[in-house]
Amino acid sequence: MPYIDIIIFAVIAVLLVLRLKSVLGQRTGFEQPQEKQPSQAANDGAVVPFPGKKAETGTLNGHGLETLRKADPDFTEAAFLGGATQAFEMTLRAYADGDVAQLKRLLGYDLLQSFTQSVQKRNANKETLSIELENIKEASILNISVSESVAAITVHFHSVQTRIARDADDNIIDDEDSQTQEIVDIWTFERDLTLNDPNWKLVETETADDGE
Repeated sequence: MPYIDIIIFAVIAVLLVLRLKSVLGQRTGFEQPQEKQPSQAANDGAVVPFPGKKAETGTLNGHGLETLRKADPDFTEAAFLGGATQAFEMTLRAYADGDVAQLKRLLGYDLLQSFTQSVQKRNANKETLSIELENIKEASILNISVSESVAAITVHFHSVQTRIARDADDNIIDDEDSQTQEIVDIWTFERDLTLNDPNWKLVETETADDGE
């Protein structure tokens, strides 16, 4: 009879092992670590990846597309405008939402200070702002320059927007400004061509009226 007891215990042990394997699964040695799963964005929180690479020449100065291509032969206006358009949309959204952390990724230092002060003033007054970008009718490059290996590209944006500012009581502050309107913005982006960072920062903004 003791042999029967041993056999019974052995069978129970085998069943328990099989049960645990079916519940917990087995590692084969090829599983991908959790922090490297493809579902996690490789550049989470990064700025829009404008095309560009580190300059392979010395200090550059000049104007026009050819000067820029001396540093980056792969640069194309179409690819740049694609990134600039995304940055345009992201900047408007971040400014309306008061997302200073996102603005920090998109703006140069001086412009960031200006935008941050505006957001802080709005928050202090308990005002809100919504910007609906309905359409970008045109995005085109106006000027390209390189000074001390820092490239600057000025872009003309013609868009249709609805901007509504509300006070602490949720009343519209200016009825005229809250109407859908066509706006022409002139934005300048900069990038240090001696750095590996391919991203451009917005350093200056103006509307067509500002330039008149």
